[in-house]
Amino acid sequence: MAGTAFVSADIDKIMQFEKESEEAITEFDAIKEQFNEINATLLEKWKGDGADAYKKEVKHILENIGGIKDILDVINNGAVKDVKDNYLKLDNELGEFNKNPQSE
Repeated sequence: MAGTAFVSADIDKIMQFEKESEEAITEFDAIKEQFNEINATLLEKWKGDGADAYKKEVKHILENIGGIKDILDVINNGAVKDVKDNYLKLDNELGEFNKNPQSE
């Protein structure tokens, strides 16, 4: 590469995704906790077949959405970590290249 251009690998978006994932998990947990408190208050007062059906439906929904932390952890600890590791390796290689650029 001719000239004095500095070549680097930018992983800011990956780092931002990891940070925002943690924030999303925390926010989702807070929402879920608040929902559980409201739901418990509701079910203390509501009795009968309708309440039983509602409780069953809520349990089913919570089971299906309960794993957002697990999903984001898999993404962050799998694909995102691999991409970040490869970018860091590339950045090190580019750092070496920038010390002694080869001409084309």
